[in-house]
Amino acid sequence: MLSCGMRDSMINFALDANSMNLEYLERMFETYVADPDAVPADWRGYFDGVTSGNGGNRYRQGPTFAPKSLFQGAGTGPVSGASGSAAEAAALQHRVELLIHNYRVRAHRVAHLNPIVTNVPVLHELNPSYCGITKEHMGMRFETDYLAGGGRPTLREIIKSAQQTYCRSIGVQFMHIDSIGVREWLQQRMESSENRLELSREEQLRIFSRLTAAVTFEEFIQKKFIGAKSFSLEGAETLIPLLDTAIECAGAHGIEEIIIGMPHRGRLNVLANIMGKSPRQIFREFDDKNPEFHTGRGDVKYHLGYHTNWTTGAGARVHLSLSFNPSHLEYVNAVTLGRLRAGNDRKGDTDGSRGMVIQMHGDAAFAGEGVVPETLNMSLLDAYSTGGTLHIIVNNNIGFTTKSRQTRSTQYASDVAKMLQIPIFHVNGEDPEAVSQVVNLAMEFRKKFRNDVVIDMYCYRRRGHNEGDEPSFTQPVMYRRIQRMMPVSDAYLESLLQLGGITVKEAEAISGNERQKLEEALSEARATPTVREDENSAKPGPSRTGQRPANVLRDIWSRYSSGPDEQAAHVPTHVPRELLQDLLKKLTVLPADFEPHPKIRRLLDARREMAEGKRPLDWAAGEALAFATLAAEGTRVRLTGQDSERGTFSHRHA
Repeated sequence: MLSCGMRDSMINFALDANSMNLEYLERMFETYVADPDAVPADWRGYFDGVTSGNGGNRYRQGPTFAPKSLFQGAGTGPVSGASGSAAEAAALQHRVELLIHNYRVRAHRVAHLNPIVTNVPVLHELNPSYCGITKEHMGMRFETDYLAGGGRPTLREIIKSAQQTYCRSIGVQFMHIDSIGVREWLQQRMESSENRLELSREEQLRIFSRLTAAVTFEEFIQKKFIGAKSFSLEGAETLIPLLDTAIECAGAHGIEEIIIGMPHRGRLNVLANIMGKSPRQIFREFDDKNPEFHTGRGDVKYHLGYHTNWTTGAGARVHLSLSFNPSHLEYVNAVTLGRLRAGNDRKGDTDGSRGMVIQMHGDAAFAGEGVVPETLNMSLLDAYSTGGTLHIIVNNNIGFTTKSRQTRSTQYASDVAKMLQIPIFHVNGEDPEAVSQVVNLAMEFRKKFRNDVVIDMYCYRRRGHNEGDEPSFTQPVMYRRIQRMMPVSDAYLESLLQLGGITVKEAEAISGNERQKLEEALSEARATPTVREDENSAKPGPSRTGQRPANVLRDIWSRYSSGPDEQAAHVPTHVPRELLQDLLKKLTVLPADFEPHPKIRRLLDARREMAEGKRPLDWAAGEALAFATLAAEGTRVRLTGQDSERGTFSHRHA
């Protein structure tokens, strides 16, 4: 029997020489350790070379070893001391496996993920020469597990397959996962298909239809409600077919309920094109003619929840519930998970096979808000687990206003998720078919391992944080590039036309139908009295004209209702008019050597007129005066985060 040290050394050697033949090499090496003359001359020469000619004696001392020719890839030459073709083949096989390993670990850095950034880094470890491989080896055949169909493809075929799998529109981080079984499961599914689905014409048409609906909705809002805040999804419309695919997969996996959490960006589009809320009702809320009826005004519609029933193409029924969400973007994470866990406990769904959470995030929020790692940390705890959450990062490259290098210390917005043993799929949102592949694989992973999974979808934000914000204040180069981008539906259509998957006539019919539906909904919204849509269905419910709705809580919540409004104690907060005028004038003074943006100059000119009584005071100036009066009274006011260097909302420029 070998000692532990001897066996470890032997296993290290066997693994790195040729992991496909570990059992054979183990037996061979064990024989060599016992009697060097008992193995063939070729193998004896090879073993002598990597053990400094000491035969078995060195291994009886127990230390491990790492032959330079095997472990130091850069500049590796011929195997030192090796003799015969078997030894050379083993060394070359090792080098090829090292190159494959490098692709699995590092190729996500060179994948074409970002639609508005074309330059990618150069990684020397993906160059065959780094692993001691030359062009003379390209036609030689080597063992692989899944790449290039497995078997013994040529090195040229292996490299091409690795690039197709890991360097196109999908980049995957999964080699940090400790379980070799999980890693091999992912490798088999990605490498055997080169990370690409073969979609039928019907599936391509469905993706195109969903994209068209999303793009048309955003364009319609911008044209019909000029200047209104909508927190547009423009630039990230692939989120809609992504969700569509995820829900269809969930239904096929036996999921009966999905609880969805998301921030306000894109919520109106999700309400209309995923949740089935009537565009007519959405348009009424935009007009806001009867704010008391809608229980609030302004931003309320971007935080509203909804629930409906979805029937998949295969006939499965899935109940969807979009949670209400305040402006604290990630606060909803714990709410959605808590809702699902409570439901699972009531239903006796102990493994999370009947319900799931889909949680959407912004890139800056996912990286920056502490509730994210807190909820990730609880994902596998017995008292909090729900069977795995699908996390979707809608990565628009800018968060609210700031480039990633000024908002996080990590390479990716998703890096906090590496605290879990889960894969992170980075994908280019301008490649809808790559997104479809990633969603299907992520949902398979969630079903198989009952764990969270992350999709980091790279996209862009065509407009500012809201439609009143001007992003070119701080990102002029980025937004010149964005203005040249065509809608993702148009880009996908061009691809389908080249492949013959759709005709121009079919595309025009799909687009025309979407516009017509929205035009009809807007006409109805403006021509009929305000009526309430039933919050429990995508179809109009009982109408109530000119009054606030009664308690609409259902099921287990039907006995709950809000209490009477409480009278807040009166606190004197008045400030002399003269002081306010003086402070407001001081707020408009800039350093002599500072040249402001033209829009900022107009903002300051308007504030100066307010101070002089020539223009009514607005809410933005009032907010500035609130800080100013506190500071003037000696109260320390500390502003930090993305609102400090420049205003997330333009009126907050200091």
